[in-house]
Amino acid sequence: MAETHCAEADRLAQAAASYQQRLREARSEMVEAEQARERLAGLRDGRHLAEQKDRARLAYRAALGAADSKAAVERAASDWLREIDRLNRQLDEAEKHSGGIYERLADLERRLPGIELAADAARIAAEAAQDACVAARRALAACEEEAQARSNISETEPLAVAAAPQTSALSMSLVLRGDRQAQLGLALRLAEETGIEAGRLQLLMIELRDQIAARALDEHFVGFPPEHPFWSQFKPTEAREVVSSLATMGYRFDGRGGWAFGRAPTAHDLALALSYCGYDPRALRRPAGQGAIDELWLGSDVHTEEYLGEKVPDLELGAMMKLLGNGAAGLGELWDIWGRLRPLLLSPNPA
Repeated sequence: MAETHCAEADRLAQAAASYQQRLREARSEMVEAEQARERLAGLRDGRHLAEQKDRARLAYRAALGAADSKAAVERAASDWLREIDRLNRQLDEAEKHSGGIYERLADLERRLPGIELAADAARIAAEAAQDACVAARRALAACEEEAQARSNISETEPLAVAAAPQTSALSMSLVLRGDRQAQLGLALRLAEETGIEAGRLQLLMIELRDQIAARALDEHFVGFPPEHPFWSQFKPTEAREVVSSLATMGYRFDGRGGWAFGRAPTAHDLALALSYCGYDPRALRRPAGQGAIDELWLGSDVHTEEYLGEKVPDLELGAMMKLLGNGAAGLGELWDIWGRLRPLLLSPNPA
């Protein structure tokens, strides 16, 4: 059932994308046709044409008055006649094409509502199919987890917050930390159970880790060095507010100890970000100079485990897919075996 619903969801998603592309093309064609109509209307405007011919005549008279030879007089007359001929030919071309442009616009105006309606219908159908796919995958995951529980394969527990000390880290925590041995162990075990190649499973788990880390970074789950002269002034939630304020101004943490795209704020920008959060910048310790601002993220990292532990501690399938948003689309193979993978991820790693 999951395979059927999800295959249908993929088909309808592709169809919806095709309809959206047709709608974009039709709207773009409409804009081009309207611009062409306005351009032709300008060329056919009698007043505008008369003004252009008057300017050509005045230019001819000025050139004639300045002519000091027969050749100059002939050149002035030639230029004038050539300009008048150009304007007349331009008018003829505008008259010739205006009918086609109006027909094209009328055709687009007739077709566009139908294209918009079809695109909306395709989008709604794709969304409904995706909901059915998620529901089927959740049912499949529940069935597989129940079967595993009956076989006493593993016991599950909520994902522990990273700060809590443990004698044995959960497999999910090790995956988030990029532990290759843990990923390989999970991949080999799942490969035996599902028939999916172990290498492919490892790549999927790496993609899962990267997508969760990207969401954590987007939501500013950042950890800072405890003795940092600037960040240590704030509680974790307060620091995130400052990070968010900087991000809205275009100054983002790249997740690797620096500013995204190398774009760092000035001292004034930092003070402004602090004031947006309700702080008086004068009452706080601020980085001493631009160099210190450039290095403001040194020693900081993304708290992916804390983020996931707060958002989806039980790794429930629907909540995981919702958390990742568009990033969930490329992980369909994992979602199809989530009922087997989730209990393993929530189990203490045997190592």
